[in-house]
Amino acid sequence: MKDKSAVVTGSGSSVGIGRSVALALAAEGARVVVNDIGRDPDGTSRADKVVEEITNASGTAVANYDSVATMVGGENIIKTATSNFGRIDILVNCAGNFRSGPTVETTENDWDSVMDVHLKGHFSCTKAAVKEMIQQKSGRIINISSRAAFDFGAPGTVSREYGIYATAKAGILGFTAALSGELREYGITVNALLPSAITDLFPRPRVRFGGGDTGEPDFVAPIIVYLATDEAQRITGQFIYACTGDLCIYARPMQLPGPHMFIRKMGKWTIDELTEAIPPLLGLT
Repeated sequence: MKDKSAVVTGSGSSVGIGRSVALALAAEGARVVVNDIGRDPDGTSRADKVVEEITNASGTAVANYDSVATMVGGENIIKTATSNFGRIDILVNCAGNFRSGPTVETTENDWDSVMDVHLKGHFSCTKAAVKEMIQQKSGRIINISSRAAFDFGAPGTVSREYGIYATAKAGILGFTAALSGELREYGITVNALLPSAITDLFPRPRVRFGGGDTGEPDFVAPIIVYLATDEAQRITGQFIYACTGDLCIYARPMQLPGPHMFIRKMGKWTIDELTEAIPPLLGLT
């Protein structure tokens, strides 16, 4: 990924998937825009802290403090990449927030807050990035959805009153599916990751496929980095679950029936291992 230009939104959290992805991309040689609106109690920018981590490790990164929830913010985030690095090769839409509660008690402000950050946030940054990527005839977009999109409310599951969040995350899956078909001819891939990890936003453990608790965000980062590589150029429109060493490529709903494809490693995947493991599951040998 040497000299690739990447944007990772919502990547300033001290314990978060975005931060882990930004660090992992930089470690592979990418130049990274660390976007986050958050500040610590002392006023220090969280984005600045991650940039400092990257530069201290001999990587290249710049900070951006715009909100993904406005079109101007999305444009400014992508402009930070193009003005500093000359192009935008990779966009990881990782910014998120959370509201819970019964639908009948949900306020308009709660609804708008979650939809603006998740759905509009994905759209605002993606639209700005795609304008550049189409001219380049290449690009990687990785969206962050969640199993909450279809997990809660199903028979046998316990309702956790995540209606707004689940709706937003389901919308991201639809956005991913539509956009992947729209941009295929331009050499731009669009995939959705459905991660489980202990983060600042979700500090409590959640059960993974085979039992046990979710792990650190560092376990999720390699699959996102892999999807951003040139080696993943034929992988698009996929919904991929990632938690510790568990990976599942979901069969797409409303299409020809097919099984979910699940693999497990005891420990963290490397990008080289994913390069060997993922294409055969998709018949891309």
